[in-house]
Amino acid sequence: MYLKMYDDTHQTLVDNYCLSEIKLRYVREPKIAIALTKKDPRRHAVLVFKNEHLVAFLSLFEAKGSSTYSDNKNSLLVQDLSTDYRHLRKGYVKQAVQLLPRFIHQHFSNIDQLTIIVNEDKAFTKALCLEVGFKDISHQLPHIYGSQVLLEIPI
Repeated sequence: MYLKMYDDTHQTLVDNYCLSEIKLRYVREPKIAIALTKKDPRRHAVLVFKNEHLVAFLSLFEAKGSSTYSDNKNSLLVQDLSTDYRHLRKGYVKQAVQLLPRFIHQHFSNIDQLTIIVNEDKAFTKALCLEVGFKDISHQLPHIYGSQVLLEIPI
């Protein structure tokens, strides 16, 4: 399994990525997240492959200290974390999260912290992230973000 930064040669794979109706309520579709990366150089789309199959997706946002979630200028926000519907329950997101620190060091040498904002499947996603070393800092969120869980890990 490996992570790769999106480039236009991956567009067909992204166009064929499937999310459930429930998941679409909480995360952006990869093609929408990718459109945002083309407008904002602080956003980066990351594809998760198992062999040559696109199995999961996430985007990274360089907050540079201007985020509600972190005042650390060397932090990346992990957003849009999802698994292609056809590849659910195979542990791909967990593996992707475990690969993230090394991947981040390869592409963003100044980053020293990852933050994941969880909107949905809180118990599952929170347990998964805590298992790989993230810490729950949800208590730092303003009240209006009460339906979210905020997890951080130094890298």
